[in-house]
Amino acid sequence: METKDIKQLQDENKKLKKEYGKLLEELQRLRRFEKETKLPSSEYMKRLQETDLRKKVFEGTNFDIYKGMGEGDSRQFMLYNIEKIIGEQPNCEAAKNYVSQIYGENKQLVDESFPFVPMEDVDGWLLDMVRLMGCLIEQNPWGKCFSLRWLSNGFEAGTGDDPCVFSPENEYLLHWLKVTEYRRIAALVAKMVESITIHEYERISSAVYDYFWEKLHDKKPDYANVDYCNSYISNLLDIINNVNAHIKEGEELGLSVEEVGLIDSLWGDINHHYQKHYFAATKEIWEKIKQVRDNYFVDGYKSREYCQLFVNDMLKVALPIAEKHNLDLELDDEHSLPLSYLKYWLESIYCYDDYRLE
Repeated sequence: METKDIKQLQDENKKLKKEYGKLLEELQRLRRFEKETKLPSSEYMKRLQETDLRKKVFEGTNFDIYKGMGEGDSRQFMLYNIEKIIGEQPNCEAAKNYVSQIYGENKQLVDESFPFVPMEDVDGWLLDMVRLMGCLIEQNPWGKCFSLRWLSNGFEAGTGDDPCVFSPENEYLLHWLKVTEYRRIAALVAKMVESITIHEYERISSAVYDYFWEKLHDKKPDYANVDYCNSYISNLLDIINNVNAHIKEGEELGLSVEEVGLIDSLWGDINHHYQKHYFAATKEIWEKIKQVRDNYFVDGYKSREYCQLFVNDMLKVALPIAEKHNLDLELDDEHSLPLSYLKYWLESIYCYDDYRLE
C-alpha cells in the first residue's frame, strides 16, 4: 500500500478546501439571487419585464433550445450578447441604458459574482447578463467587483472583491486580453488592469508611474469600435511588457524591486541600462536605508509625521552617496526631477511593506 507523505496530504487537503469554498460561494450566491430576484414581488424582475431588452436584443430567440446547456456554453452566449449590445452605440450607451433601466443609478446588485443562473430561468439569466454589463461598464476593480470567472472557467472563482486579480502579474488574464474573441469586453476589462497597474507601478517608483501614464493616459477607446479596442489593448500589453522587461533586467543584475525603483528615481527615467556608477550608488543607498526604516514605525503605526521625518533623514544619507558616485541629480534646478522621484520613492519605502498588491 502506497503511503502518502505529509506534503502530498497537505496539498490534497488544500485542494479540497478550495473546492469546498467554491461550492459554498455558489450556494450563497444562489440563495442571494433567490431572495433578491426570484420572488414575484422582486422590483428588478418587474423592471426587466418593462424594458425592451427582449424585443431589441433577443427578438425571435427561442430560449427553449438553450435550456440545459452547460456552464461554458451559457457563459459564451451571454458574452456574445453583451459584446453585441456594447457595440450598438458609442461609449456603451445602449448597455448603460439597459443597466440603468433595471438596476437604477445605484447598481448595488450589479456586483453579484459567478455562477450564472441556469438558462432554465430565462429572466434570471437575463438579469445576470445585465448585471455583468454593469460590472464591465463601471470598471471599478477597487469596489465589490465581479469574479473573472464570469469571463472564462480558466480563471479562479474568487470572492469577487479582490483587485489583485487585475494585476499585471496575472499572466493568464493578460493572455486572455490578447486572444479572446470578445474585443469590446476585453477593452473594458483592460481598463481595470490599467487602474491596478498604474497603482502598482506607482509603488515601485514615480519614474515607472510616469512612463506608464505618459504612454497610455490619452488612449481611452470608444468601446463600440473594435479597431480602437484592439489598439488600446495592444498598447497596454506592450507597455506592461516593457516595464516587466526593464524590472527583469535589473533583477538579473542582482537588484531587488526596491532597488530598481531607486535607480530609476536617481536616473529620472526608466530608459537606461543600469550604468555602473548608478548601480553602485543604488546598492549603497539601499543598504543603509533598509537598516533604519523600521525604526521610524511607532508601535507598528506608519504616521504621516514620521514619514516626513524619514524622508528628510534619508535624503541626508542618499544625497552624499549620490554625490560621491558622481550622479547628476540636477540639484541646481529647483524643479529637479530625480530629486522629486527620490523623495516619492522614500515615501513609498516608508508607507508600503512590499511593491505588489498581494
